[in-house]
This record gives sequence, structure tokens and C-alpha cells, in this order.
Amino acid sequence: MNAETIPAGQLACLLYDAAEGICADVAAVMLIDRHGHFLHDPAFRRIIAAGSSITTGQPLAVIRWTAAIHALDAGQLPCSGSERAILRIAASLADPGIAVNLRDNLGNLDARNIALVTDAITAANG
Repeated sequence: MNAETIPAGQLACLLYDAAEGICADVAAVMLIDRHGHFLHDPAFRRIIAAGSSITTGQPLAVIRWTAAIHALDAGQLPCSGSERAILRIAASLADPGIAVNLRDNLGNLDARNIALVTDAITAANG
């Protein structure tokens, strides 16, 4: 299975399935999904690992968050300032090893994106 060829809606479902049961992971996927940019971006899709569950055989997909931030920092994920902020905030929700400077990132967001981040933070806390 290749994340680059899966329709965005189906890919989102696979990401949610893999994150199920971990509120922060679901919140990160929710932020990426609802933002509307990343699941349509071929460069971002290359960072998503897609395959089958070893226990159930069902298809699933996961975002490799560290790889996403590395690609972002290396200029391999062309993004606007707000897109960069959304990705950094989502990654910090999903991976406790990824820190985010909220002061720097929240200043790049319009009202819609602030609402998306607020919803994600609320979801991350159950």
C-alpha cells in the first residue's frame, strides 16, 4: 500500500484508525486532516507510512512525525507560515519528543487555524 495513491478521505480514515485510543494522536491527525492542506500534498504523503496491521491485517497509515519535521526544516515540504505552524503543532501533539514554540507558531495563524488548534488541544486532553 502506498500513501501517495490513496484518496485523501480514505487516507484520513486510515490515519484515524491507527491513532484510535490515544487522544493526543487522534488530535494530531484531526488537526492535519481538518486543516485541509497536507493530505493533498504529494511531498507530505511520502512521509506517511501505509501498510497493514500485523495483528489484524487491516490497512492502516501513520504519519512519521520526526521525518515530517526534518523534511520541513530541510525545505523538502514547501509550506506557508501558517501551514508550517499547523504541522509543528500537530507533530508536538503526536510525539512527546517534538517541542513547539507556541509564541512563534500561534502568531502565524488566522482565526480559522486558531480554532483548529484549539479544537485539537481540547481533543488531546480527552
